[in-house]
Amino acid sequence: MKNLKAILFILTILLTIAIIVAIIVVRDIKYGAMPKYEGELIIPALDSEVTVYMDEKGMPHIYASDEHDLYFSVGYVMAQERLWQMDLIRRTTTGRLSEIFGKAYVETDLFLRSLEMTKRSGLVLKNEDPVIISYLQAYVDGVNTYIKTAWNKLPPEFRILSYKPEPWSLEDIASIYGYLGWDLASDNLTSELFYFNLEKKLGGKARQLIPDWKEVTSIVFPDFKISDSLIHNAQSFVSSLDKVKGLGVAAFSGSNSWAVSGNRTGTGKPILSNDMHLGYSSPGIWFQMHQIIPGKLNVTGVVAPGQPFILGGHNEKIAWGMTNLMVDNVDLFAEKINPKNERQYFFNGEWKNMTINKEIIKIKGDEQDTVLLKFTHRGPIISGFRGINDISLSMKWSGYDSGNEFRAMCLLNRAQSWDDFREAISSLKIISQNIVFADNDGNIGLNTAGGIAVRKGNGAIIRNGDTDEYDWKGYVPFEQLPYSFNPGNGSVSVANNKTVEDGYPYYISTNFSIPYRINRIRQMLDEKKIFSIDDFKRMILDQQSDYAALLTPFILKLNSRKAELTAEEDSALSVLNTWNYDMNSRLVAPAIFEFFCDNFIKNLLADELGDLFSQLSRAASEYYIYRIIKSGPDEWVDNINTVRKETIDDIIMKSFKDCVLSLSQKHGTDQTKWKWGCFHKITIEHPLGKNKILDYIFGFNSDEFGIGGCNYTVCQYAHKTDFKVCQGASERHIFNTSNWDESYTIIPTGASGIVGSEFYLSQTKAFLKGEFYKDPFSDGAVRTAAKYTLKLKPDGK
Repeated sequence: MKNLKAILFILTILLTIAIIVAIIVVRDIKYGAMPKYEGELIIPALDSEVTVYMDEKGMPHIYASDEHDLYFSVGYVMAQERLWQMDLIRRTTTGRLSEIFGKAYVETDLFLRSLEMTKRSGLVLKNEDPVIISYLQAYVDGVNTYIKTAWNKLPPEFRILSYKPEPWSLEDIASIYGYLGWDLASDNLTSELFYFNLEKKLGGKARQLIPDWKEVTSIVFPDFKISDSLIHNAQSFVSSLDKVKGLGVAAFSGSNSWAVSGNRTGTGKPILSNDMHLGYSSPGIWFQMHQIIPGKLNVTGVVAPGQPFILGGHNEKIAWGMTNLMVDNVDLFAEKINPKNERQYFFNGEWKNMTINKEIIKIKGDEQDTVLLKFTHRGPIISGFRGINDISLSMKWSGYDSGNEFRAMCLLNRAQSWDDFREAISSLKIISQNIVFADNDGNIGLNTAGGIAVRKGNGAIIRNGDTDEYDWKGYVPFEQLPYSFNPGNGSVSVANNKTVEDGYPYYISTNFSIPYRINRIRQMLDEKKIFSIDDFKRMILDQQSDYAALLTPFILKLNSRKAELTAEEDSALSVLNTWNYDMNSRLVAPAIFEFFCDNFIKNLLADELGDLFSQLSRAASEYYIYRIIKSGPDEWVDNINTVRKETIDDIIMKSFKDCVLSLSQKHGTDQTKWKWGCFHKITIEHPLGKNKILDYIFGFNSDEFGIGGCNYTVCQYAHKTDFKVCQGASERHIFNTSNWDESYTIIPTGASGIVGSEFYLSQTKAFLKGEFYKDPFSDGAVRTAAKYTLKLKPDGK
């Protein structure tokens, strides 16, 4: 017995020691890479002292004497907050995710390598202005200086995944622009494969489901058959990119931006608002930053980790906000493969040799996979790449062509006027945007920028690749892109809606957002003559659904058929009777409406689509419902699986009954508990936070919050069928050109990507509550707002 007690005592001691050691190790991993916010750092590479003021939200205001020291410090400060995120984005651009995450990412890496972002980066840098190259090199040096000093105290993710970062390079910065451009384009690729399957399954009837479809004399598909296995192969390859979205590496979806001129504000100067919509994750894609060279540069806003320039923000003269143009800059071509030589394709009457890249993909655990990537003159083969096929699909993307995002952003940060602004954005190609402008001289404007391909016909369908008939013929000249400057109504506004009228001679896209958000924005802009900052806050946080306002009256027609409703259904209908279409999280009506909508689209389209229903794109479903509401029902309304011929009223009745049944079965019969926020929830997750144990130990993820809004509100909190919020505003900015210090900003995460920092997820609760932080700009305001002051010194003096 004594021996047993002794053994138990020793085991208890050993267990206690193990627990203490584990706690120490966890604390060291979590807090070992804490950024330095206060005091001094000696950095010999600097020419002069740099001062970094950190305000209450963790936003750095960096004061330097010249561009070298400024961009060096930008790189250093950004790396100490976001190094692992920067490395993750870099691995995405180069197709090297398998090295840290394992075999599951091999297909993803292969697709990412097919985009050849590093090749494009080399071309861009080769032709870049040496002055801009010097700015970029200073940034790279700042990042690498931090990597060297932090080598044994790296951010937690490196230590958990057991690897160390490689030095940063100029190509890494350029490739980040490439990925941002691809992210804007990726939905087009998925849509084109879906539209092909749709046309193949349903013929001409499919055209009613393709947004902005225009009748043409013939729909051009290759004379040869495109097999189901080929399309499935391509879809599988494309869907491998879903893993990237799961890592939280930017997923652009949309944006809102508007401005009013000085004659519509109390100050006599313009106000501009912008909120860019992306997928939610932590760290967030934007890093708030203020960059100052006294007397030479003063620009603030948001930067993307891994590159040095402000992408959206303002300087001393102008403000600008970006919204996704939704341009179709991806086309698919059916290529005929030589049966005698799988490395050749048929083009303009002859067999042409493909370019072959041998890709060796290293996998965590010292494994590797070797695959040949094949390229036509258009781009990579995205199907049949592991074997011989008579036909393959090649992909053309604007990212294979040169542009100059560095020049655009560098000049935009320094622009002083509308003409400077236009000169800057004329260099954009891969990042296609509608950009809203305002200046403190009283001007407002809106300009399309980016690469709109000149091609024959509609780019939403797969083309025959046998000839150059459907090849791109270049890009629309900047001078021919739409713009508006000081319009007579005193406002400009955009929300990913259709850019121009049908008379515009160039095809832009089929994937514009249905105009619910823009309709609501313009409704609010028409409600009054004079606007204040508080009005802009109210507008950017608005949760009125124009979609609900359009569709709910059709549901309320059920009031004339109450005899067919149960008591529970009648009670639910009465909730909608008094609803004002506010998607507030505390209301029951939004939940009833959203559950109805899910059932409505299913009852309208699932019978015809069958297996394709799971592939139905949001753009296609939104477009279809909008069209039948506006123009009346069509042949899709009838359920082909029943003998009876259903009307739209029948489908609405069935959808409402299904909605109430679903709510009752899943969430109980007490309708007072059907509040929208009980279903519509958001958790901002870190890529490693998907592992519950790691999240519990390190606190990677935010808490879960019930939230209002929806896919169609100006204050967007978009969700999928599970009602889990997946995307929305990635930043909110309100720029006051009459007094920059009275501008406002907030992001949904926090300035820091270091989980132990006080600025990790520090803005989340305020963001979800609809609050804002002041955005100090003048020297006095910055110093007054400073919570910490850090001096970066070139020597010990």
